[in-house]
Amino acid sequence: MRNVMMLRGTRWAAVGVTLAATGLVGWAGIAMAMPDSPSEHGHGAHHDIPPAKLAEVRRATAQFHDVGKALASGRVDLELCFDQMGQHYADPDTFDDGVLDAEAPEALVYANDGDRLRLVAVEWVSTTPGEVLGVPLHLNEDLGVWVLHAWVWHNNPDGTLADFNPRIADCPA
Repeated sequence: MRNVMMLRGTRWAAVGVTLAATGLVGWAGIAMAMPDSPSEHGHGAHHDIPPAKLAEVRRATAQFHDVGKALASGRVDLELCFDQMGQHYADPDTFDDGVLDAEAPEALVYANDGDRLRLVAVEWVSTTPGEVLGVPLHLNEDLGVWVLHAWVWHNNPDGTLADFNPRIADCPA
């Protein structure tokens, strides 16, 4: 099954304009094909990060299990859902600020658990190369940004830093 990023909701126009204005998107459609398997976008999956560092990221992001706190922090629902990843909440204004802070990831990734969203991962996003926790971000060519995921709230058999997680359900249709 192919992974598909779904752009949902009526707010897409406003989000799209914001992202396009910052040069962060290069697509014009409703869906975009993604790699067939997580291993194809598993950049960073094999880096060793000390458990204490990952624990610091968890402590810093624990408050965001409450989606309302993510919104209060300035993040917005980008209405971007990736199969085997989840729904993204982020502040696009931080993508080009030149700051990559391990304890302040630009994006929070939530899985849909039926009647609620569950925080599963964090993501650092930049318009320029950089590194977090000693791990370099990798270019997401489809979106034109540098990224690094960390599955700090949900185990990923492909690795803590893999882009996709086969244990996360596909996006709702």
